Amino acid sequence: MRTDSGKRDIEGLLNPRNVALVGASDRDGHWSRRVWDNLRRFRFNGGVFPINPNRADVWGRPCFASVETLPEPPDHLAIFTPADTALDLLRRGAAAGARSATIYAAGFGEGGSRDRAGLARELRAFLNDSGLTAVGPNCMGVGSGKSGFTTIPDETLQEFAPSPIAVVSQSGAMSTSINRAINALGHKVALLVSCGNQIGCKASDVIDYCADQSDLRVILCYIESVPDPDRFLDAARHARQNGKAVVAVKIGGSEAARASALAHTGALAGSSAVFEVFASAAGIIRLNSLEDAVEAVEFLARSPLPRGDGMALMSISGALRSLMTEAADRAGARLARFSAGTRKALADALGVADVDNPVDTKRTLPSEQYASCLKILTNAPEVDLLLVAEEFPLVEGVERRVANLGVLRDVTLDLSDCGRRVRDGMPHVPVLRETEKALRVAQAIGKAAARPLHAGDFFASRAHSELAQRWRKRAAGLARPTALNEVESKQLLHAYGIALPAERCVEAVADAARAARDIGFPVVLKAVCDTIPHKSDVGLVILNIRDVDAVRDGAAKLAARCHALGVRLDGILVAQQMSDGIETALGIARDPEMGPVVMFGMGGTWIELFKDVSFAPPFLDHAQAAAMIKATRVGRLLDGYRGGGPGDCAALGDALVKIGRLASDLGDIIEAVDINPFLVRRRSEGAFALDALVVLRPPEESAPSGPRSNVP
Repeated sequence: MRTDSGKRDIEGLLNPRNVALVGASDRDGHWSRRVWDNLRRFRFNGGVFPINPNRADVWGRPCFASVETLPEPPDHLAIFTPADTALDLLRRGAAAGARSATIYAAGFGEGGSRDRAGLARELRAFLNDSGLTAVGPNCMGVGSGKSGFTTIPDETLQEFAPSPIAVVSQSGAMSTSINRAINALGHKVALLVSCGNQIGCKASDVIDYCADQSDLRVILCYIESVPDPDRFLDAARHARQNGKAVVAVKIGGSEAARASALAHTGALAGSSAVFEVFASAAGIIRLNSLEDAVEAVEFLARSPLPRGDGMALMSISGALRSLMTEAADRAGARLARFSAGTRKALADALGVADVDNPVDTKRTLPSEQYASCLKILTNAPEVDLLLVAEEFPLVEGVERRVANLGVLRDVTLDLSDCGRRVRDGMPHVPVLRETEKALRVAQAIGKAAARPLHAGDFFASRAHSELAQRWRKRAAGLARPTALNEVESKQLLHAYGIALPAERCVEAVADAARAARDIGFPVVLKAVCDTIPHKSDVGLVILNIRDVDAVRDGAAKLAARCHALGVRLDGILVAQQMSDGIETALGIARDPEMGPVVMFGMGGTWIELFKDVSFAPPFLDHAQAAAMIKATRVGRLLDGYRGGGPGDCAALGDALVKIGRLASDLGDIIEAVDINPFLVRRRSEGAFALDALVVLRPPEESAPSGPRSNVP
């Protein structure tokens, strides 16, 4: 059932009183038999009732004809039948008292199947109305260490047990692989939920539940799509506020990955870059691979989040020190800058003239000296996280190294028998494998720890100002996303405070000449027409107009070109020509999951070639805008690269914040905003939208500016 707040009953899903195996069969390899075996192997103490109207017994146990004939009301339904019959069986089970279910079958609209989308809508409506908590469809079930309950049909499934670790995965096969990888590190998983298509229980439901479980510390998520971004982000923030770490691997970094997600889960996956900026604001630690994510689990299951991202490294080898330095640079790790006091204390402890980060001890130290160095580093206020390069012994007889590993344990994998015994004696010290991976993972964890959580709503409500109502009324008349002409686009941007060059839209050639004289030469002439958004591509922009005769000649050329193209000329835009500055691009992109997002990058045609872009959520502030700029190559140019004069980054940052406000206010009717070029002049000289394109879309039915659910 769901509570009044809309939360699903995850406790009833994971720890039911009994389970009915609907569609049980003794055919070789049938999933019901595998689940039956796992329930016995994990010592589930509730009732297990096979159901099949065609069998009197199965696996040497009585088999029941239906849920209505069970000796007690069903609590959990594991439904092994095809999609066509699953919904009816769910209805009957819910009527008999079931609280939760596992729906294994596919066939509920995956891959955009229109003929199956109706079945998906029926299933969603039933689950919402009944309050029954179901995982799936198209999933591999759940597992709980607390109750020994599982509906996962994997004959190699490793046992769950109480631990600090929870796993939620859309992919069923991936969920069992993650479980094995975590077990290989010496951990057990406390609970595992495979969500499948997320028509029923969603990743957000599981994260929200885990946030309130005192014994959990880390929640590992494999995500293909986010159908409820507002709830998902709220749940992740809730978990972080309660001291839990949410680690996520999210596909969507490539067009191929997004296409594969559509075929697999029935939902369009969003861009991983856009997901990351929203996820970061909610405290999520996003990693690019499951290998890195499992390594992060090793860290977070044994140690709390660090204070921040200032990292210190220590090694006994000069060569490894160099390798670690380069790996840290590739990972973007921030090596702590040692204070004078820390440097002196370390130098005194090591008996050397000077010490820097990474610390090179040059040899295996006696344990007392080793402990002294560790204490100095862990107590240094500039150090948030200490990584020590050590090897686990392969054989007996390396007492000093073993003793130093014991010191590590006191201060805060594939191993040989000797190494494993040493490892087991230090359960609260994370052991990260491989230098490159360790630094990559530690950097992601430290960066997340240092970043403040977003305190407000992730998706703003519609604005109701007179300006917003006027534009929303305009969008209401559209049947599909429609581009505005440049003049209308700039009117909207100007209303939000985006600076424009001096310009005037005219209809007659004589008026164009007067406008050019008033503005001052040189000017740019542009054809104004709704049907051609990128005018320069077809010769409808003329630069370097320096006198009245050139204005008349240029206006005539634009009219002739429009006639040749078969498009209506709505006017001629005469604009001040500005060229002294750095061309950038900024605007609003619409992510299929997260909705409107602010974009910044290199301007002109280079943006498509180099893809030098960064993103931020609409609620960005000036500090986040500055970080957006710094994250790009063009940001380095604006800083005054190689002696060039610095650009007016303050004006640029202010424009990004204003674009974010536009995205928040009108996100339901904005398909895209493209300001390119956005010219950033020298410091204190301003920044200006030289060209702009706004694409309106029909208003959404829901109030938030975030996207509607994209699950069929």
